[in-house]
Amino acid sequence: MPADFTNLNTSLTALTDEVTATEAGNASTIVFIQGVGQRMSEAVTAALTADAAANQTTIDAANAAITDLTNRLVATASTVTTALAA
Repeated sequence: MPADFTNLNTSLTALTDEVTATEAGNASTIVFIQGVGQRMSEAVTAALTADAAANQTTIDAANAAITDLTNRLVATASTVTTALAA
């Protein structure tokens, strides 16, 4: 009797579909995070440029805020990725 690969093929198809969905979700999350980070950076740069009196302390505080928000978005992306994989 020849081997029956029906169950194996079904499992492989399901796994392939799940990996594809996870990859798409991850890609969307990464694009979102990068877009938000870029927009925040542009907004802060524009604000600081408009303020000729901005000093290094102000710039450092803005950079720290950007880093904090980016880290929070990355943490959120991790949660989304985990949820998508479940």
